[in-house]
Amino acid sequence: MKTVLAYDLGASSGRLVAQGFDGEKLEMTEIHRFTNKPVYENGHYYWDYDHLIRELNAGINKVNFQAESLGIDTWGVDFGLLGQNGALVSKPFSYRDTYTEPYVQQATNSIPAYELFQQTGNEISAINTLFQLMAIQSHYPHYLEKTAQILMTPNLLMHALSGVAMNEFTISSTSQLVNANKQWDEKIQNTFFNKTLPFAPIEIPHQIVGNLIANKNIKMALVPGHDTACALSALPIQKANAIFMSIGTWGLIGKEMEAPITTMEAFQKGFTNEGTSEGHYRFQKNAMGFWILQKLREEWKQQGLHFTYEQEMHEMTKAKAFQTFFDPDDAAFFNPTSMTEAIKDYCSKTNQQAPETAGAQIRCFIESLALKFAYSLKQIEKITQSATSEIYIGGGGTQNAKLCQFIANATQKTVFTGPAEVSSIGNGLSQLRALGEIHTIKEGRQLVANSFNMMEYEPQQISEWQAATEKFQRLLHN
Repeated sequence: MKTVLAYDLGASSGRLVAQGFDGEKLEMTEIHRFTNKPVYENGHYYWDYDHLIRELNAGINKVNFQAESLGIDTWGVDFGLLGQNGALVSKPFSYRDTYTEPYVQQATNSIPAYELFQQTGNEISAINTLFQLMAIQSHYPHYLEKTAQILMTPNLLMHALSGVAMNEFTISSTSQLVNANKQWDEKIQNTFFNKTLPFAPIEIPHQIVGNLIANKNIKMALVPGHDTACALSALPIQKANAIFMSIGTWGLIGKEMEAPITTMEAFQKGFTNEGTSEGHYRFQKNAMGFWILQKLREEWKQQGLHFTYEQEMHEMTKAKAFQTFFDPDDAAFFNPTSMTEAIKDYCSKTNQQAPETAGAQIRCFIESLALKFAYSLKQIEKITQSATSEIYIGGGGTQNAKLCQFIANATQKTVFTGPAEVSSIGNGLSQLRALGEIHTIKEGRQLVANSFNMMEYEPQQISEWQAATEKFQRLLHN
């Protein structure tokens, strides 16, 4: 039995999972779990780096068995600035900080937005690394003057645990600073910073790169640094033209491609291209996940209403189908003071009856989310000029059977759901490849299929969902 350790950090929590491989199947055991959220200090949102390092080491200290290696994956776009002594120049800024927003316009005045999209493949978004660095240069130029190395977040944490400094391809590809040659783009850097910045070099994953400082017996593995890339590599996809989805607090839908798609249509429709574990690309749409429902739950709790998942589904079944729709990706739902009021305002503006009960709100949300995913899928098929028959879903959303069934109904495609912890699994699979235990992504995906139960959903109520689709599309186009 070979055991590897996967640290999977999201923007709200982190976990350390041990994965045992006996040559035929995987076994997973959670070792450590902790919270992760930005802290607000001196007018900015930062990641609590010291807290993260304490928790990473706390998890490692719980490992009282033989482990071969450890890998780290995180959310995208964020980074750390290291000085000559290897210490942080400042706490790492969080993408949730809105002070970057003015720099999108400033950047696109110098390089037109479509040209920047073509150069990097990334959707233009204020959270991207490029605009964060522009904001730092404007507000805190001395930070960059003191910086000797820039590391993306998973590689920053890897450096803290092992002393190894390099940036991994998938996480770097979220930055709006990497070109189609998989290199830090010098033209973009010189345009906005009048120099090339000290980014550590980009490497492809599935490598052993060192050892842990705290435990020399455990190797440090370079895995896909972006949690979405890890998740995709662990989805047991069997067909090349399949659509993948990852649904948690946020969601995304996309397709694996050998090269980025940077057409005008892809740009106008808000698609992005980010790296895969194999050095290829995910052509995808970043979208809303369960954020809206999470905020509604907070409000229900304040009102004294507490629902289990089973109770939520029961309340939903009491509400009429297809009464109200909203666009989950509308800016009104990004971070409103009250999600209930945001939904009411949206319904008022679109001449719809606002859902009154918790059950009606749940049904409205789940139906709308499924219909928006179906809408994005049609755009993907059109832009890539290829149809698909299957959808593979990973992440926490797989545990919501109603949503998965509704996605099958709305898309009229067969839906397969993989394990909820696909990011952790993909992290571990990359380590097994680095150790020579498995050799290809295909082999890893088959291993996942052999090790975990899959659910399959076939389309139902086709005529009712077709009518709902037409109504939803009219709403989007008004």
